[in-house]
Amino acid sequence: MLHAAPAFRSKTTYSALLASATQELSPVKIRQSIADLVSENRLADADLLSHEAIQRFPQSEDIMVIRALVTQVRQDWSAASAVLEKLIALQGHTAQAVTWSQWVRVLRCMGDETRAMTVAARGLATHPKDPQLQQEFNALQQAGVRPALKVA
Repeated sequence: MLHAAPAFRSKTTYSALLASATQELSPVKIRQSIADLVSENRLADADLLSHEAIQRFPQSEDIMVIRALVTQVRQDWSAASAVLEKLIALQGHTAQAVTWSQWVRVLRCMGDETRAMTVAARGLATHPKDPQLQQEFNALQQAGVRPALKVA
């Protein structure tokens, strides 16, 4: 297992760290350092670093993925939903089924079941045979939830 880069351990503020990280570290290395912080149960540090990283690298899929994970672990559902929505928009038709499933679950945690149903249906349009998406869709359907209809 890789451990957080020494630069991350020696910096006292994440802003200073990321200022140097733009020259020293790639989003992939930053993602790994955030993952290391999570594995050390340093969730507040991981949250701060992932927040700063997403500001510096707003189009980085690596940073979006780890930010989504951190926000979900911290149960910050609105932040998780926002980053997952942005990630899916960035990835387009290449967005993985697991990303769609995570977004559905986050929306359900927020109590937004109508939007969760709509997202599950959108995910199934790209991944019609994914068992997790199908399970989420079926559970919502059995609960009587209907997808939101778009107005033309």
